[in-house]
Amino acid sequence: MKIKSKTIIISVFLIIPLILFLSSYINFRSQKINNEHLESFKNNLMTTVQQKSYFDMKNITYFEWDRMYVIWPYTSRTEMQKIVGTKWTTADTYIGYLIFDKTWLGEHPLDDDIFHKLVFVKDNKVVLDVTLDRSDVDFTQINSPVINDNVLFDIDKTDGRNIIKISKQ
Repeated sequence: MKIKSKTIIISVFLIIPLILFLSSYINFRSQKINNEHLESFKNNLMTTVQQKSYFDMKNITYFEWDRMYVIWPYTSRTEMQKIVGTKWTTADTYIGYLIFDKTWLGEHPLDDDIFHKLVFVKDNKVVLDVTLDRSDVDFTQINSPVINDNVLFDIDKTDGRNIIKISKQ
């Protein structure tokens, strides 16, 4: 009888961590976005901002999206998820997800006044998460969300800054 109860106890202590691990890993896989359009979007945005005085976001995004959120500096990860209405991660690995998304290390990714984010969403799923330097381009004059509906943006180049505003046209 003693051997059977020890086997049950050992089994329980092995199964519970395995279930917790699998649950966490499944959450990681379901929240992971591939951010495959990150570099092309940043290149298109910077080229557009340097060459034009206004633009339509549809013309520089080569991916499907229906809402864009501007996330301001100092916004915590928890607040971002509330603003957007879903959880996501850009971590490439499960270990990165555990360290930077699930601990205090990753709770404040926008920990300086110079950084802000654009988060693009399609059907309530994040399709692009891009962190931008406000000295290059600044979207913080825009209230979120922006609906993908032929919205034009003006580029205010005063004082050598590129401040983006929704066009009044």
